[in-house]
Amino acid sequence: MKKVSDGVYQVQKGFRAFIVDGDEGVTLIDAGLPGRGEVILSGLKSIGRTAEQVRSILITHSHFDHTGSAAHLKRVTGAELCCSAEDARAVSGATEIPTPPVLDRTPLQLLKPLFGLLPKGEPAEVDREVGEDFRLQVPEDLSAIATPGHTPGHTSYLLDRSGGVLFVGDAASHKGGAVSLGWFNIPSGAIAQGVKTLADLDFAMACFGHADPLTEGAGDAFKKFAATL
Repeated sequence: MKKVSDGVYQVQKGFRAFIVDGDEGVTLIDAGLPGRGEVILSGLKSIGRTAEQVRSILITHSHFDHTGSAAHLKRVTGAELCCSAEDARAVSGATEIPTPPVLDRTPLQLLKPLFGLLPKGEPAEVDREVGEDFRLQVPEDLSAIATPGHTPGHTSYLLDRSGGVLFVGDAASHKGGAVSLGWFNIPSGAIAQGVKTLADLDFAMACFGHADPLTEGAGDAFKKFAATL
């Protein structure tokens, strides 16, 4: 466990998921790889919280490294599972999980069939489809920002705390504080628009799916990168 800011923790152990603690209960953002739910539950215990205090599980997108333990965590906690309408059917197993944009690169396209063979984890029923009007009290507002591109319904989340904490998912990444599309994306109009949408927001910190959190100057870093797109 790594504390990002007041009541915000990064769950590590080889995957990225986040715990948001508040007076109204606990929110999980993403659910890690298959079979890693107990790591998140241990993280809750380390901050004095229990599984029963988890109220919501927010999913940024349907790739299995973000949803793999969602069904297990939902079952243990009784929390509602929230995801965009566009990605909900993939999370529930009704449709195939979309391949990451990086597999559209030549010659990586040859690896697309192998993606379907990777362990996806147990399908999880989505209880609540999130959109632009989504607000969750934790007690501060947690709001959803549509950032499609990495998947059709990729969603980022903004927490109104500590100057703003943005949960980016895989909409972007960073290295040494310089924001980029990340190795898992390729340039596209939709992905560039997602970055620009995030750059228009006010936030001080950013938490990523495949990079350590940026705890200083995150909003300015996004604005600087967006200006190059």
